[in-house]
Amino acid sequence: MIKEFKEFLLRGNVLDLAVAVVMGAAFGKIVSSLVENIIMPLIGLIFGSTDFTSDWTYKGIQYGMFIQSIIDFVIIGFAIFMFVKIVNTVTRNKFVAEDEEDEQTVLLSEIRDLLKHK
Repeated sequence: MIKEFKEFLLRGNVLDLAVAVVMGAAFGKIVSSLVENIIMPLIGLIFGSTDFTSDWTYKGIQYGMFIQSIIDFVIIGFAIFMFVKIVNTVTRNKFVAEDEEDEQTVLLSEIRDLLKHK
């Protein structure tokens, strides 16, 4: 059972997932800092308030907190979208290069075989 558990942990998917969780947490901190320290102060300049969470309330309803959460979600979603788009572009270029190498290998093998027969 321990051997199977070790194999499960060392399987590629589990390692990839662990790396993704750690990278996601670190990336989340970066994006949260971007939102809290750069974007929200800029939005605060426009609306006259830098803190939606406590300044925007109505009879105990903190609708400013809801607005803050929506802004955070949109910015984090866009950042993740851009990150995935970049990773997909890099990955796609890698596979295209591998396919070209495979085609070249096949062509070179065919040329070698033709030369052998002559």
